[in-house]
Amino acid sequence: ERPAPRLSGSHSSPEVVIAFAAQHEAQQMKLKRSTSDRYVVEAVDRALDLLEVFRDSEDLSLNELCKRAGQNKSRTFRLLHTLARRGYVERAADGQRFKLGLKLFEHATHFRRDVKQIAQPFMRQLHRQFNETINLAVIHNGEVLYIDLLESSRTFRMSAMIGSRMPVASTSLGKAMMSYGPENERESLLRQLPSPQARRLRQELETVRQRGYALDREENEPGVACVGAPIFDGAGGAVAAMSVSGPVARMVKQEKQIGATLVEICGEISRYMGFVGGLPGRSSNEAKAFVRASGSA
Repeated sequence: ERPAPRLSGSHSSPEVVIAFAAQHEAQQMKLKRSTSDRYVVEAVDRALDLLEVFRDSEDLSLNELCKRAGQNKSRTFRLLHTLARRGYVERAADGQRFKLGLKLFEHATHFRRDVKQIAQPFMRQLHRQFNETINLAVIHNGEVLYIDLLESSRTFRMSAMIGSRMPVASTSLGKAMMSYGPENERESLLRQLPSPQARRLRQELETVRQRGYALDREENEPGVACVGAPIFDGAGGAVAAMSVSGPVARMVKQEKQIGATLVEICGEISRYMGFVGGLPGRSSNEAKAFVRASGSA
């Protein structure tokens, strides 16, 4: 093994130290690869490892990133520098910490642009009707990822924001998608939970399939209740979900009306996505009739 290059002088700058360390690391990488898959580009693989250690909008120091990603400082610094140049990470206000950049969220938005663009006018319709917070989300890496949100004009505010991640099992959005998702994914989620919780959730998911919408009564956030319904694509998969969220007292009074309206609206979005099946929980005519009756009450 080749020795690390020596630095001349005792007052070398951090950039020079990192440059010399990077040279030594490059030499070592020629001798040893971290993966046996010859088609994997190691630098890209390491950069993705680094991006995936961030949680929501947190700021992390270089040391914290090294520890989470299991990489040394010189490599982590060079990857961060490259990612920052492209806008995928940004330096925090103190200049010493890093956070996910806007470019990453831009690409995530483009990836789900179809469902987001289709859903936005329907979200505004729900917002006008109930004046509660309207959420649009997908499941990503086993968590609920919020991709769009309209806040209520009332003083009440939720902690969720675009880019936030929440547990699948405790949100109406997650339960709505999992109820109609692949069985193997549903069973995988249930196996991760304690037996009593798994049994309750299994029964609840069956109720969601019969009713067409899911509920969250302070499971994810104290004082907050949510009603969520799934959105389907042309292949019949639950690719997204929309929910209405607000204070428990207000939501409980309107639960059935909100649920029926959501089922109908998410059904319309699903048809724009190419879905040709019937609305979940009840027939299309039944849902429309319930919505009309609720609106005229």
